Amino acid sequence: MRYPLILSLLLLSPMSQAEEVALNSNIEQGLSRLQSLWAEASDGQNWQIAAGLGVAYSPEVMGGDVYKATPIPSFDIAHRSGFFLGTSKGLGWSYAVNPDWQAAIFLAPSGAREEKDQLTDKKTFKGMGDIKSAAQAGLALNYAVADLNLSMLMLTGLSDKNRGEQLTLSADYTVYGSEHFALILNSALTASNSDYQQRWYGVTAQQAKQSGFKAYNAGSGLNLGTVGITGIVPISKQLRLISNLSYNQLLGDAADSPLVTSKGSGAFSALLQYTW
Repeated sequence: MRYPLILSLLLLSPMSQAEEVALNSNIEQGLSRLQSLWAEASDGQNWQIAAGLGVAYSPEVMGGDVYKATPIPSFDIAHRSGFFLGTSKGLGWSYAVNPDWQAAIFLAPSGAREEKDQLTDKKTFKGMGDIKSAAQAGLALNYAVADLNLSMLMLTGLSDKNRGEQLTLSADYTVYGSEHFALILNSALTASNSDYQQRWYGVTAQQAKQSGFKAYNAGSGLNLGTVGITGIVPISKQLRLISNLSYNQLLGDAADSPLVTSKGSGAFSALLQYTW
C-alpha cells in the first residue's frame, strides 16, 4: 500500500483554478502515510525523490466550457524526518501520530486566473482583472484503515490577493491492489468562505461595468463535489504510470455565478513517474 504516497504528483505551478482543485483533491493522498510507510516506499533510504512528466486535459477555468491539454512536469523530494518539497505539495513537514493517523503542515501556491482565459469559445474574463497566485498555508489530517483513506485539508491565503479559507473532506478507497495494478476510487467535498467565493465567482459593481457580467455576490458554503478513479501501473520498481479520471460538480453560490457556464466538468490526467 505505497500507492497513496505518489498520487499528489500531478500539477506544476503556476496553476489555474481547475488545476488547484485537482491539487487540493490529491494532496492529502500524497501526504498520507508518508511516515509509517516510508521504509517500504523508499527501501530504507533517508531521502526519496520522484520526477514525472505527463499531461492533463481539463477546463481552462472551473465552470468553463473550453478544455485544454496542459503538460504536467513534476519533481518532489522528501526526507524520512517528514520534510518535503516539490511542485505538487509545496514546502512542508508531515508527522505520523501512529500507523493510522498522520498530519502535515505546508506552504503552497494558490490558483490563478487571467483576463484572457476563456470561459467559452467567444467569452473571456476581460474586465474582471487578473487573479494572481500567492502563498497559502495548509493543514492536512489523514486517517487510514485497511484500504480506506479519510482526509481533511484546510487552506488559507496569506496575502491580500488570495484571502479566504477552504475545507475539503475526502474519502479514497483502494478497490484493487497488486504488484501489477492498483485501482483507487476518489471522492471529495469542498466548502469555502465568502472571501474565496467572491474572488473566484463573485462580480463587483465595478467589474460588472467593465466586463458585461451581471453583478453577483457569492456567499460561503459548499462549492464543489468531486468523484474520480485513479489507476496505477508499475512498469518497473522505480517507474510507474499514474492516470486519473474525475468529475467535478460546482455547488451552491459557485454554481449560480454568472461566471459559470457549465456546472459540471470532467478531467483526465496521465503521468509517467520515476522514483529513486
